Amino acid sequence: MKKSFLTAFALLILLSVTSCKTSKKIADTQQKETAAQTSTKKEATLSPEALEGTWIIKTAEKKAVVGESPVEITFDLANGRIYGNDGCNVINGSVILEGGNELRFESLISTMKACLPEVTDRAVLNALNNTRSYKCSDAQGLNIKFCDQKGKTVMTLEKRLVDQLNGSWKVISIDGKEITAENPTMVIDIPEGKLSGFAGCNRMFGNIVLDGTPYGISFTQVGATRMACPDMATEQAFLSMLEKITTFQPIDNNRAALCMQPSVPAIVLEKVQ
Repeated sequence: MKKSFLTAFALLILLSVTSCKTSKKIADTQQKETAAQTSTKKEATLSPEALEGTWIIKTAEKKAVVGESPVEITFDLANGRIYGNDGCNVINGSVILEGGNELRFESLISTMKACLPEVTDRAVLNALNNTRSYKCSDAQGLNIKFCDQKGKTVMTLEKRLVDQLNGSWKVISIDGKEITAENPTMVIDIPEGKLSGFAGCNRMFGNIVLDGTPYGISFTQVGATRMACPDMATEQAFLSMLEKITTFQPIDNNRAALCMQPSVPAIVLEKVQ
């Protein structure tokens, strides 16, 4: 009787332990599934068309990129091409987009300029060659990852938003003061790195420099013709302020602000339709 009781008691303990382990395993599995579902929900999708434009390369092969020039690639989907800079040399090749988020680059070539030892050009090229898919890493679609065939991240990139300034603009205020005379105009040509337009009296021209950040832009070698006008105040203020610009901020679909550090709006622009 005592032996039977002990046997039954031991069996009860064994069943209890087994039940606890099973319950814990189920709970752990449910936790993992919930975490995976949450992760999936947080991971936004990005259509292939949204890849169009220029992306700043932030890391390659888990290294922060270092370059003598901005490290970036531009998608030209209409022609199935990419081009850019690995931090030292110009690169270009063909882009293949297949089934959802599959992505790969073929026929990648680069110029053969000698690079400084710290430049990560080789890591950039290796990461591009190993890319097999992409995924979005924020809800706005401004940050993406390139992944290898195992799904591991080989490169992280951020959208270059300064491209939004490409085109013709009317200057509506300078240093907080609305323009009451004839408005200066600017034609910003990001691909060519050129500035042109009307300064208020004279035709103007200059160069555009990008610093490899999403919003960074500056204007150099800004000049103008030498015609004299009765009122030169607006033109002088405009040309002087242009030399201090380091970044821009979108305001809405039709307006943007050129800013001085630290992001102080200096010139407000309105898109010319």
